[in-house]
Amino acid sequence: MPHNDTRTSRAPSRAACEGATVAAPPVECGADGRPRGVGIELEFGQLTAARAAEVVAAALGPDARLREDDPHRFRIEPLADGPWRGGFRVELDTRWAHPEHLMAYAGDIADDPDPELPRRAAALFGTVAGLVMPVELVAPPVAWRDLEALLPLVSALRRAGATGTESSAFAGFGMHLNVEAASFDAADLLAVLRAYVLMAPRLRRDSGLATIRRVQSYIDPFTVDYARHVLNPDYSPGLGRLIDDHIRFNPTRNMELDMLPLFAHLDAARVRRWLPEEKISARPAFHWRLPDCRIDEPGWRPLDDWARWVAVERLAADARELHVLARTFLSKGPRWEIEARLARIVETFE
Repeated sequence: MPHNDTRTSRAPSRAACEGATVAAPPVECGADGRPRGVGIELEFGQLTAARAAEVVAAALGPDARLREDDPHRFRIEPLADGPWRGGFRVELDTRWAHPEHLMAYAGDIADDPDPELPRRAAALFGTVAGLVMPVELVAPPVAWRDLEALLPLVSALRRAGATGTESSAFAGFGMHLNVEAASFDAADLLAVLRAYVLMAPRLRRDSGLATIRRVQSYIDPFTVDYARHVLNPDYSPGLGRLIDDHIRFNPTRNMELDMLPLFAHLDAARVRRWLPEEKISARPAFHWRLPDCRIDEPGWRPLDDWARWVAVERLAADARELHVLARTFLSKGPRWEIEARLARIVETFE
C-alpha cells in the first residue's frame, strides 16, 4: 500500500464506545465491534505469589475464585459479569519455579520414580529465587475504556507492601501492555512500527525509566538501521516479508515493543522457523514492554503509560504527519530536531 494511503479516513466508531474516561485510541473498536482489549502485566517485589494472589482475589470481590497451580503460581477467576475478559494469573516470574518446566527440561528429575519430586524441587527453587525474582500479575484484557478497573488492584497491592522498580538497585520491574491490534493488515502494522520508531526517544524520556531497566537487555530499543529500513517510503511489504524483516533485525522478544506475540498469532510457523526456542505467547496484540512498574509510588497510574501508547497510535493514523516525520528522520537522522513537532502531536490530545 502506498504510504500516502487513506488510513486517516478510518474514523473510530466513537458512538459505540461512549463514556471513556481514559485516553481514546484512534480506532476504538476491533473487528468484532467491541472496544479493543488491553491486558496489563505488572512485575513487583516483596510479596510472595501466594500473598499477592490473595490480595488480588480480595480486591476483585467475594465472588472471585482463587486456585493454586503450584506453590508459586495461582489463578483467579473474577465475577463473570465484570469487565474482565478472562482470568488472572499471579506467579513467580521464573519458569524454573514451576514443575512442568522442570519436567520438560531437567530429564533426571522427570525420570525419577517419585512423581512429587518435580513439584518439590520447583517449590524449593522458587522459594530461593523469590528473594530476587519478581512476582508477576498477568491481568486479562479489558475494554480500553474500562482500564480504570485495574486501579483498585494496584492500590490493594500497594497497601499490602508490593514494591516497584525504584525499590532496589537490582529491581528492574516493568509493566507490560498487551494492546489488541485494530487491524492485522500489513500496511496498518507497518504504520504503527513507523510511528513507534519515530516516537521511541520521546517515550523513553517521558517514561522516566529507572537506571537499572535502561541498562538491562529486556527492553532493547530498535536500531537506527531498522528504523531506516521501515521508514523508507518505498518499503511496502506484505505480512510475510514484514515478519521476516522484523525478526532479521530483531531476533529476540526482549525489545521495548515486542512484536513476536502478534506475529506468532498471525503466522506461527514463520515465526518458529526463525526462533524455534524463543519463549513466545501468541496473542492478537502489541506487547509493549517499555514502562516501569512503580506500584509503590502513590501517584503512579498505569493509565499514564496507556496514554503514551495512544499517542503512538494517533501518529500511526495520521498518514501525512507520519510521512513528514519519516522524511525528516531519513534526511537528518534520529536527532531531537523532530522533538518539537512530536510534542505538538502529543499535546493536541492531552
